[in-house]
Amino acid sequence: MAITTLDGVLAGAQAPVFFTKAVTPTLVAGKPQSLWGLAGNPGAGTYSTALTGTALSSTAALVTGQLNFVDPVTGNSYLNRFQGCATIPGVLVLADRLWHNGGFNQNTTVAQTMTSVTLPARDLSGTTAGAGVLAALEISAGASAQAPTITLVYTNSGGTGSRTATNTWPTANSPAAGSMFPIGLQAGDVGIKIADNLTLSVGWTTGTMNLVLYRPLVALELVAAYIPNAVDALTSNFPRLFNGTVPFMYFIPQTTTASYISGQYAYTQG
Repeated sequence: MAITTLDGVLAGAQAPVFFTKAVTPTLVAGKPQSLWGLAGNPGAGTYSTALTGTALSSTAALVTGQLNFVDPVTGNSYLNRFQGCATIPGVLVLADRLWHNGGFNQNTTVAQTMTSVTLPARDLSGTTAGAGVLAALEISAGASAQAPTITLVYTNSGGTGSRTATNTWPTANSPAAGSMFPIGLQAGDVGIKIADNLTLSVGWTTGTMNLVLYRPLVALELVAAYIPNAVDALTSNFPRLFNGTVPFMYFIPQTTTASYISGQYAYTQG
């Protein structure tokens, strides 16, 4: 059953979930920083150690590192409010983390095959096809002074394989833990169903890297330090939170200063 009125939004409103994260690594202006592996509330998340990765779901139990989410007894869930504040300006993004992996050899330029497991049924349409699902490489342990191009071969949401894309932001020398390098889509594609293999143009001799498949839910513009902002059921376009959603955040800073980020998100069910 869908919520179709503001009365329904109010009737199904759940208690807000508060978060606080210390973004301690050296940031790079304009480049995303994942908050998944950082300490705070919630605590630091963990990663898979297998190339095939792990499909993530909060239905049976919360995933370590996620913002709290509980499936409804009946009906649907939707984002009701997302509010945040940071000590530097930037953009704070709330997303659903569907899958992540580990086990890469970061010091090779050979294609590494992963053939990711089937995604949870949480794409834009609530299926496993992958519409609206994006990919990013996350650094979970600081890497060495190299700046490779990342190439991902994937199967798109239409089921077409051997699609190819590279990182949309240049990588950085010696990326710190939490550095996040989003990967684009081949022209005409709208999402990723399966991550097939990944190649670095030059190896990072040290560090640990992980691939993440996620669906962005809403972006919050933090236009100045210490000035909060928020979106609600109307201004967020009321995105659906499918059963098993694993909410996490990433931050796109405007400056290189370490930051503290806090706020709350709330959902409604009915």
